[in-house]
Amino acid sequence: MLLYLARSCSTTVAKKLGVCIVGSGPAGFYTADKLLKHYGEQIQVDILDRLPTPFGLVRSGVAPDHADTKNVINQFTRIAQDPRVTFFGNVTVGKDVSVPELQKLYNAVVLSYGAESDRRLNIPGEDSKGVFAAREFVWWYNGHPDQRNLPVDLSRAEAVAVCGIGNVALDCARVVLRPVQDLLNTDIAQHALQQLLKSKVSQIHLCARRGPMQVCISMLCWHLQLRPGISSLLWTVCALLPIIMQHNDSLSASQDLTAAGQHNR
Repeated sequence: MLLYLARSCSTTVAKKLGVCIVGSGPAGFYTADKLLKHYGEQIQVDILDRLPTPFGLVRSGVAPDHADTKNVINQFTRIAQDPRVTFFGNVTVGKDVSVPELQKLYNAVVLSYGAESDRRLNIPGEDSKGVFAAREFVWWYNGHPDQRNLPVDLSRAEAVAVCGIGNVALDCARVVLRPVQDLLNTDIAQHALQQLLKSKVSQIHLCARRGPMQVCISMLCWHLQLRPGISSLLWTVCALLPIIMQHNDSLSASQDLTAAGQHNR
């Protein structure tokens, strides 16, 4: 791989500014776009990714029914087709080639890869069967090769708990509850679609440490929750609101006392 990159760079770097971007997600492509616009014909950009396909989070992190959000792939495709840009897939930096080696080949190296691991909570039951990190579950239904064989079995579950009330939490909940026919024309992974066809889940319980006023979701995500067939999710959220609000009242009172104590010091 190093020899191939060296040969690729030898004819261009001597005459042009050579830049290597590690990671082909949005950060990588937006970086490439800015470089191309700023340096014009005086630059050559190589984009490396450990996966065989580009687009990172847009491909593996955005919910399949968020077609408008995924449309940015069209912009990234045009960038990738620019003659000044070359994409190298199946290249793992640190294994196939090292950063010091890349620094010798290019004028600049940009590290724009995303997080590929989870922040563990270190709580009892975290490693139990049927407990998954959101990243794993999202990668699973989006067809990421790392989670192709995630042991998801929805045929034996009637209720699912999702910890969190942000965009990703609602994406996970919505995909599970949404009628399968609504997902047929999306790019959801076939193995996930087959599992959803067997699903017996009828309730999603959203668990959060803060109240409804702190729900952090986009308007698009909230709009999709209001579509027909997802009423189970909304009902569950509404059922939890009194509990969450009661908890928040206690928390707010505690915070007020703490703040008053700090103010009097």
